[in-house]
Amino acid sequence: MSDSDLRQLIERHRAWWNRTSCILLEQVSEYTPPATAAPAPRSLPLAGGARLEEGQVLAPEQVDPAQFYPDPPGEVTAARGDFIGGMSPPHLCWTEAAVGCPVRLVAGGPWAEPSPVDWRDAAGLRADPRWLSKLEAFSRLLTERADGRCPVTQPLMRGPADMLASAVGHEDALVALLDEPHAADAFLAACARIFIELAEKRLEHTPPFRDGYLSSYGIWAPGTVVRTQIDNATMLSPAMYRDQVLPHDRAIMGAFDYSLIHLHSGCLHVVGALFDVDELQAIQVSIDHPGGPLATEVMPILERIAQHKPLIVTGPVTPAELDSLRQLGSQGSVCLSVRLELDRK
Repeated sequence: MSDSDLRQLIERHRAWWNRTSCILLEQVSEYTPPATAAPAPRSLPLAGGARLEEGQVLAPEQVDPAQFYPDPPGEVTAARGDFIGGMSPPHLCWTEAAVGCPVRLVAGGPWAEPSPVDWRDAAGLRADPRWLSKLEAFSRLLTERADGRCPVTQPLMRGPADMLASAVGHEDALVALLDEPHAADAFLAACARIFIELAEKRLEHTPPFRDGYLSSYGIWAPGTVVRTQIDNATMLSPAMYRDQVLPHDRAIMGAFDYSLIHLHSGCLHVVGALFDVDELQAIQVSIDHPGGPLATEVMPILERIAQHKPLIVTGPVTPAELDSLRQLGSQGSVCLSVRLELDRK
């Protein structure tokens, strides 16, 4: 893609965020069903050439960013169809680790376990400086490797409700919100502060790309951009989310120029609380298949989202569902980064 074409793509992305016209961004790939066989054991590269094997706990002192990326990095290109590609630090449970959760390597990748830190003592809770330092090191390395040819993006970072659930366990998190709301509120506030500190630390060492920054979904934004999430909205009623969790999500959203929030198709019962949040620019929905509501089941909610905010949809869809999703583009700004499933019965 020429420089002129890249500039035009960036202008399309600017219009997508600002909803100045109906913009449809699309990337469709082939759906591959999950493997039925047991996955091969996972491992991660460590400092000194060692590897962290499945089942072991990862300490920040073991992490060497240079071990995660080839040197030289090979060909780097920014534009990829309707999207822009970037480099991102790996998923290492950054927000959970920063609040004291041990990170263990399991079959699905790094996983945060409950923290030994007393969650009721939130006044003294600070981000673990060792993990802050590692995120800074990754950001510096990737910025050097990118060398201005492509953006450096945010790693996966879980929001306050997910941080609470990781730190104390899912059931205990719900009990805390119900039985100890003031202590839970203080912990969620600390989680929001730590999330913002991590995101700002990453941005501090990440230069702008074409006077903006790249979101986690390949959409350039004309300012700083952050992605948060509420996977654990499944355990919350709409009122609990609105009154007890949303204020802390809003603190994160308001700390950056552009923000988007990730939900699963099984969590959309809380989405109505987000429609009038001025600090939130976009909503992303992952279609859960197998195991969750399909796109056709949540299409009316997706249409409501598209009427209020730019909408990003990811996950597997059928050809008929893809056609319906494309029609949502007439409502406003829509991004489809989906996998086409041809043989669903």
